Amino acid sequence: MSTPALPRCAAAYVRVSTDDQTELSPDSQLEEIRKYAQREGLCLLDGHIYIDAGISGKKADRRPAFMRMIAQAKEENCPFSVILLWKYSRFARNQEESIFYKSILRSKCGIEVVSVTEPLLAGPFGSLIERIIEWMDEFYSIRLSQEVKRSMTVNAQRGKLQASPSFGYCANGGKLIPLSEEAAHVRHIFDSFVAGAGLWNIAKELNDLGVRTHRGNPFENRTIEYILRNPVYIGKLRWNPNGRSQRDFFDENIIIADGGHEPLVPQELWDAAQDRMDRIKAQFGHKARPSYELKHWLSGLVRCSACGGTLIYAKPYYFKCNNYIRARCPHSQHIKADLLAESVITKLFEDALGSVPIVPIAHEVTYTSAPGGDTTKLEAKLKQLHKKQERLQEAYLSGVLNLEDLAKAKKSLDHDILQTKEHLEARRIDQDGNSAAPALHSPIAAALQTLCSSDATTEEKNLAARSILESCVFDKASSTLSVTYRIAL
Repeated sequence: MSTPALPRCAAAYVRVSTDDQTELSPDSQLEEIRKYAQREGLCLLDGHIYIDAGISGKKADRRPAFMRMIAQAKEENCPFSVILLWKYSRFARNQEESIFYKSILRSKCGIEVVSVTEPLLAGPFGSLIERIIEWMDEFYSIRLSQEVKRSMTVNAQRGKLQASPSFGYCANGGKLIPLSEEAAHVRHIFDSFVAGAGLWNIAKELNDLGVRTHRGNPFENRTIEYILRNPVYIGKLRWNPNGRSQRDFFDENIIIADGGHEPLVPQELWDAAQDRMDRIKAQFGHKARPSYELKHWLSGLVRCSACGGTLIYAKPYYFKCNNYIRARCPHSQHIKADLLAESVITKLFEDALGSVPIVPIAHEVTYTSAPGGDTTKLEAKLKQLHKKQERLQEAYLSGVLNLEDLAKAKKSLDHDILQTKEHLEARRIDQDGNSAAPALHSPIAAALQTLCSSDATTEEKNLAARSILESCVFDKASSTLSVTYRIAL
């Protein structure tokens, strides 16, 4: 006696988009799928009903439920052999992706994709009809997208709100209404920026106050820049028919029209903010980070010897290779920020006091104490070096060291003593302005004065360093820093 065949198991995929007002709801689509499964003797698995609501069918990787279904289908013990759809357009509205995923499901997984409302003939004619349906779905999607874009363009030209309200506003009846507390923060952002504050400092101030964006995120440099560049705060609405502006605020396709809502900042303040931002971009370029945004005066100047990537300032007080952090560099190039700064300043003092070539050249710098330190510390260090010199002589006289080792140690120690004396003298010059002392070489004297000043800001120090330094390359393995000068010394 033969055993009756078990029913084939099926999964269901439902996608409800917002661009088609004629399609069925998720429940209605599922009801049609259940009816088809019962009629055809298929077992619809309740645990394998995948629903993407309010999502476009153009890109599969943007549909999480769809991708979960494909991943399950690739499993060795996949429980279903059929995927049921209300219409083929629910599977994809991109013919290329539709063919790609259907081919994988059929040839690699042995899974059939079936539309419960669009039956196909068996054989080659059925495949041809399926391709025609896919083409028509894609054509409909393209035409609908063009119609929606055309309608939104007209609305933008008429000053109609088509996006979520910007920070400082809420929406009511299609109009922007100021939120008093957020509006005050917006005015403070413009006032602070025009007064000379940097984007990073403004963002930090807002974050310290506990202020958050409409999405609940902390403020960043780009958030502040977006606010400063948004004409919504002078009563206008901006819309880009090509999608997001990606901070390209001067795209020729952008439409700006009067929005009919209350401005939060006066036109004069807006113009002043745009003028300062334009000058900053002109000075530093659109991709380079301005000095006022940097967290350390060496930011943007030091590079990794292994990959050439920039060393970035990371909490709590280290410089690290940016590519290593992003898993693009195999070498962990990191150094304490104060040690790196001391090494750079030490070399600058050496070249300022000594004789150096008149062409740019890379110098090897080891980690030594900075000459810009306190005079008392330098005097204490000099005393310690003299004591080492005495102990070195005692070691030779007692037979612990031979003459060759003594000569090597003495040469290194004499160099340290001479260097410390020069640093101490330079520090005294800086403190009392003794004109009789040897003068620093002029190309880097001004930069050193700024770098060693406790009153100079991070921006001022960074600009001073950039005025004389082309680049610095750090090599952790050899504990050296190669410094290339921008100027002829």
